[in-house]
Amino acid sequence: MNNRLMFAAMCAGTMLAGCVSYTGQTLDADEAADAENQAFAAEAQKAFVARMKAPPRPVVVTEAPEMGIFLDPGKSVFSGHPLCNDLAVRKEVALAFKASLRQKISAIKDFKLVEEAQAMVAVGDEVTSSQNYRLTYNVTSLALRESATGFISSGLATTALTRGPRDSQAKYWDGVATVEVRLFKPDGTTQIFAFTGEGICTKTEDAYTQLDKTFLVDAVKAAADNAMEGYVKKFGPPVFVAETCQGGQFARLNIGSKFGVQSGQRVEFYRNRIRKGVSGEDEVSRVVVGNGIVGEKNAPVEPDGAWVYVENFDEANRSVFRWTSARIMETDNRSSFDKVITSFK
Repeated sequence: MNNRLMFAAMCAGTMLAGCVSYTGQTLDADEAADAENQAFAAEAQKAFVARMKAPPRPVVVTEAPEMGIFLDPGKSVFSGHPLCNDLAVRKEVALAFKASLRQKISAIKDFKLVEEAQAMVAVGDEVTSSQNYRLTYNVTSLALRESATGFISSGLATTALTRGPRDSQAKYWDGVATVEVRLFKPDGTTQIFAFTGEGICTKTEDAYTQLDKTFLVDAVKAAADNAMEGYVKKFGPPVFVAETCQGGQFARLNIGSKFGVQSGQRVEFYRNRIRKGVSGEDEVSRVVVGNGIVGEKNAPVEPDGAWVYVENFDEANRSVFRWTSARIMETDNRSSFDKVITSFK
């Protein structure tokens, strides 16, 4: 079953599943286009087509020099639970971080993942770098702390714990990881980007689930999600609505996971308008017309497009149509007491 049919099946039982029905059908209202913004979206489409023709950059994922400090607990002692300073745990956290980044890089159209063994070529008695971009990773902090929240936060999603009164035999722990990801040109010194991210994963410790390294491993995976979210914001192609369905309740973006779009990201829809500037010249301004969440209500995120659930939807006064412009916003996951922070440089 493909993603779209699965989406339809999952949302067919609206009352049972608690989600808006998505059938995949093209409704009459969905044929309406954003005439005011269509010219701007058409230019964005040209830029998108050109971007799709660009060859991928060969990139190798490798440790940053600073990872040597992280992998030596004697040089970087983190406060909190002893697990954070256990060398075996840190090594597993580093491997999980690397694996998560490799998975993300291999899914992004702009990159071609190169194995580390292939990243060096022998030239006589010398070993020199081949013409690969280098993505370096570093874990800057690690922590385990007892939590009083009733939320599980992981990656871009925050879910309330389904529980009754707090169990006196259970504890809730936050695993927190802060990471940094940098991309360098083949010369090894020219930096293209540097993204930082913080991930937090809250779990329950009880007689059946013991406090262990998985709290920290999941946190660093969430941090990788949050750090790489910066890529689609800074380097992704122009974004616009390619189609809508369910009367406009769902909008499909022209880009998907190939450019780093992932479930849980927030989207701002806007319309471009030309107005006269103070000097009398034409200026283009943005008018925000709506917001949405990628993948909400089981909406599929595909390699070449991502469905967005339009928030505060009113079919009689809808504002998001085919050709409406959009942008990926910075994610800010927050519970009552804690915040999953993502910052970009």
